[in-house]
Amino acid sequence: MPAGGRATTVTALAQEAEERAVKHLFDRARHIDVDRKQAIESLESMARSKVWWLQTHGPRRPAHDVAKQEHHLAVLVQTLDVLKDKERGTNAADDAR
Repeated sequence: MPAGGRATTVTALAQEAEERAVKHLFDRARHIDVDRKQAIESLESMARSKVWWLQTHGPRRPAHDVAKQEHHLAVLVQTLDVLKDKERGTNAADDAR
């Protein structure tokens, strides 16, 4: 990026615009009320969707694509475990480490 901090290539300008759009949506999402039960239900749904993708598409996809999706599943499941543990008032996820 040039000294002024602004992108000058078309690609860089497009990336900046995309980042602004993502930041805007992230900021909006932070202001939507989501209780713990809703968060757990949504994470479970996303994790199940990821499992479906892995079972349906995984065998035909390159190993690096499958590994990335497995990592995403791990993040979803482990985040879900943390929320469920907090709901029960425990820290089992931290104790297991």
